[in-house]
Amino acid sequence: MSDSYRIVRLLLCGLLIPLVIFGGCDCGKKQEGKEQMPNRDINLVMTDHTAELMKIPGVTGVAIGQLDNGTPCILILVEEESKEIEQKVPKAIEGHPVKLLVSGKIVPMGGKE
Repeated sequence: MSDSYRIVRLLLCGLLIPLVIFGGCDCGKKQEGKEQMPNRDINLVMTDHTAELMKIPGVTGVAIGQLDNGTPCILILVEEESKEIEQKVPKAIEGHPVKLLVSGKIVPMGGKE
C-alpha cells in the first residue's frame, strides 16, 4: 500500500468517524430552524407533559389526535383561541406536532359550572 493511499485513508477516517459519531447528536438542544424527530412514543410524551400543559390558563384537556395529513399529534383542547394561548402552547413537544382544538368549557357530567 502506498504512502499517499495511507494518508488519504487516515484523512477520510479522521473526518468520517467523528462525523458519524457526532453528526446526528443534538446533545439535548433543538437546533434553530430544524425540526426535532420524535424519539419517544407519543402517548408517553403526552402523559409526561399533561400536567404542565394543563397549567396554561384556558387549556381544558390534552389528548392524542391527528393532523389533516394523518400524522399523529398532541391535541391541546382550549376554551377559546387567543394569542396568549397560542404563544404559551409549543408548536411541537419532543418532536411530535401539537394542534389546538377549541372545545369550549369542559365540566364533569352532571356537574355544575
